[in-house]
Amino acid sequence: MSSSFKDLKLSEPILKALEEIDFTEPTEIQAKAIPHALEGKDVIVTSKTGSGKTAVFGVSVLEQTDPSHPGPQCLILVPTRELAIQVDNDLKKMAKYLKHTTTAVYGQHSMSAEVSALEKNVTIVTGTPGRVIDHIEHGTLRTENIKFLVLDEVDRMMDMGFIGQVRQIIRAIPKERTTLLFSATIPEEIERLCRQYMKDPVSIEIKSETRTVETIEQVYYRVERNEKRTQLERILLMERPETCMIFCNTKAAVDQIQRFLTGKGYASKALHGDIPQHKRMKNIQQFKRGTYHILVATDVAARGIHVEDLSLVINYDVPQDKDSYIHRVGRTGRAGHEGKAISLVTKDDLFTLYEIEEHIGTLIYEAELPTDEELAEEKELADAWKKAHALKSEPEKQAPKSSPRKSKKKRKKPYQRKPYQKGGTQKQGQRQKPKTDKKEAYDRRKTTPAARQKQQVTVSKPQRTDKQKVQAPAAPEKKPLLKRLLGRIFG
Repeated sequence: MSSSFKDLKLSEPILKALEEIDFTEPTEIQAKAIPHALEGKDVIVTSKTGSGKTAVFGVSVLEQTDPSHPGPQCLILVPTRELAIQVDNDLKKMAKYLKHTTTAVYGQHSMSAEVSALEKNVTIVTGTPGRVIDHIEHGTLRTENIKFLVLDEVDRMMDMGFIGQVRQIIRAIPKERTTLLFSATIPEEIERLCRQYMKDPVSIEIKSETRTVETIEQVYYRVERNEKRTQLERILLMERPETCMIFCNTKAAVDQIQRFLTGKGYASKALHGDIPQHKRMKNIQQFKRGTYHILVATDVAARGIHVEDLSLVINYDVPQDKDSYIHRVGRTGRAGHEGKAISLVTKDDLFTLYEIEEHIGTLIYEAELPTDEELAEEKELADAWKKAHALKSEPEKQAPKSSPRKSKKKRKKPYQRKPYQKGGTQKQGQRQKPKTDKKEAYDRRKTTPAARQKQQVTVSKPQRTDKQKVQAPAAPEKKPLLKRLLGRIFG
């Protein structure tokens, strides 16, 4: 496998651009796929999000297209507006020392502005399926010179119902072309797509997450549905994140939670598909700059957003799709930074939680909700954090954020698990203690007091620290799901 991009025989302008954006060594997927793409072969890449696939098709297309030729020579299809913008921005960086022109076309964007950009002899067009079809039908996107087709996150496009549009677009471009397809999974429908429209493709599979999440702590809290908002704020006051993304499953829930947080004085913004595109982009940029430190979003709206040093992800709603959980939590703990992922779990979510554990191959440990006593102990730090991150009347002039969380005072960790005890009443903020006659159902969650340290896990493979004396298997115990579910519900 190549140890540097120079080994891939890329041109000097591209190497220079890659160096400026800190691309020094190719990832596994880049080292394996780029040589085939440079030879003009069709390639199928199976890999999770964040593996470096944009550079695979980016440098391959830039190396093999001529900006002096008329009309677009490459079409890149992506599932969301945000991802279209992200990919186009990445391409512009890679093409910095070339004469290539790129543009993005997507819904809720000015059609006239896109037409104007397309008239300037664009080399590479990135777009969402619906908007690309609009341009093809109106004759504003010429397809006769397209010799590269890139299908990015095809599984997501299938989930969103875009496969029919993808087929329509493929039929509108020349058959003599190179096709590069990227997907986290290859279900049967995508296999049929590959057989129908690709020529002897080279298949490359990256079995593990190339983007290693080295320091993500994953826990969950059991909550009652009618107490979720209250417990959300209590958790925020105990965690005190510098930056936080809160995920909800519906647009309505996003709006409700954002209004709740704003009413409490937190600097937060919402992100979902019903928000106008220009406002969504403004919210994303303000979040990245630190004007707002909490972003409440749906999965689709957050697709393609990359935030450096995101300290906390909260699943206000447990995602129904197992891969969505990976996408969500994988946004924190990047580049060696510590990160944490918290899920609020109701009784109705327990079965889904088990399925997620089975899917990622690791246990997500239950944490104790913060008590009134713990909140009182942390009140001084919590007040300082809330004041530093409160919504300002002129957020653009906001002073640099302080970091009260970094106080030398050692605080109690609300997620530290306590040994189970028989009987007793449930205090505010605490879960019901399991009965001893249900011990078997809780075997997979039993720990010793020494095991209450932070657990560092990876999305790709289970890990345990030496401090933890839990003798649990790396993957969740293969008890019948019904038995395990009953243990959690009635324990």
